[in-house]
Amino acid sequence: MIAFPTVFVAALLYSRWSTKWALATMIAVTLAGLLLVLRLEATGTGSPVLPVALLIVGTNGIIATVLPYTAESFPLAVRGRATGWVAACTKGGGLVAQGLTISGIMLSIGVSSLLVMIPTAISFGLVAWFGRETRGRDLRDLDVDTGQIEQASA
Repeated sequence: MIAFPTVFVAALLYSRWSTKWALATMIAVTLAGLLLVLRLEATGTGSPVLPVALLIVGTNGIIATVLPYTAESFPLAVRGRATGWVAACTKGGGLVAQGLTISGIMLSIGVSSLLVMIPTAISFGLVAWFGRETRGRDLRDLDVDTGQIEQASA
């Protein structure tokens, strides 16, 4: 009920607003959910509905935008490989989390959210600082940019 419409919202933001900032926004929504989960764990009071909803919206938004953003960020020579690696990592993270849960290696929800928050915050910073706006760009420009870099380094 929450996750499915998120894909459409993320796609709309991605296509109409900004590719870079749509991804960064979804990462920020996920961070907000993680912070609220951490607060919920620390205080022991409150409803988990908003934190869990933010986590669902944020993570589904990230998944909906990270693959097209990756495909639009790399030159043709490595585009398929880069997109494949990102897809594998997003699926692999889910498998690791399920494996830890099934094996009984469970941390408290607060510790888990803190551990997830660290790489999530780093990814937000990296996308905000180094991410390129790909909306409206011709993907062939990436090959030209790479060619100029290769010629300059030769």
